Amino acid sequence: MRIDPKLRALRGDSASQRNAQLALEKVRDDWRSGQASQTLGELEAYGEGALLDQCPTLEALFGDGPHAQNLVSALMQPMLACLAENPTGQVPIRHQHSDGLSVLQLAQSGRAALTLLMYTELDGAEAKSACFAGGERFETVLAGSADIRFLELLEEQRERAAIDCDTRLITAGEVMRFAGRENTKSILRVHGRMVVLRLSRTDEMPCDACEYALDDGRLLHRASGSRHESGLEMKAALLGRMGRRDAAPVLARLTSEGSDHARWQSLRECLALDSGIGFAALSRMASDPVDPLAATAGALRAQLLETYPQLASQELAECPA
Repeated sequence: MRIDPKLRALRGDSASQRNAQLALEKVRDDWRSGQASQTLGELEAYGEGALLDQCPTLEALFGDGPHAQNLVSALMQPMLACLAENPTGQVPIRHQHSDGLSVLQLAQSGRAALTLLMYTELDGAEAKSACFAGGERFETVLAGSADIRFLELLEEQRERAAIDCDTRLITAGEVMRFAGRENTKSILRVHGRMVVLRLSRTDEMPCDACEYALDDGRLLHRASGSRHESGLEMKAALLGRMGRRDAAPVLARLTSEGSDHARWQSLRECLALDSGIGFAALSRMASDPVDPLAATAGALRAQLLETYPQLASQELAECPA
């Protein structure tokens, strides 16, 4: 393995690495307290629920004029200069890159985030599906252009949706606005590179995110829009995979809390871990006439009783299955 001499030298000079990182962090902090201070103050208000027109500096980023360009340049120019002098440093801002999309989260407060995105040209296949989620987004194109498909959710049924599409070329200076879960976009082709500044805010009560096939509107995937509930679902699934039978009473309690999707996931894992406790929770759900999952729970209960009649006996704590 070849190790660059500069990297090898760092092994015996940890102070150099610390100084490089401190220099980059100073650039970030100077931007936050200087050029971006007013914007970040309004981002905090917006993240707490204020209307965008109540935040004039933030709103100006998505109107006419060079406001967005100036804000980003005030950070990126000194950051790149500092990085050139300290190439072993790490940009002290949350960032990621995947499949032609680079993301740099400039700031986050409450439910709101200000993010810089760069799309690059790819030879991949055109997207066959689209995801509709809640919240609102404002996006201004700082540089480059792309062919973008704008999608509108016209009607939703249980397992299918009607979607309208409109494709057009978006160039530098244009602003895109998306409010609610009825509107989203899909990048069809990037002409070289496209850089976008995005302001986003999640809903106070997040709705489910649904992915639909574009050819026939089939529902492909549904996920909770709440990070808290998504976390609970992952924890429930992990407990199930670990075989943690002692977690069954907790999962049984969760069948009466949260969204229908999260409750049903907790029920499934509870049944798998301890069919006695899980079946009791299923029966309570099926017998509640106001529970939106009552019919589904009743059908599953009848199916389980037909397959495993012993579940009807309260003396049995576990199903042989």
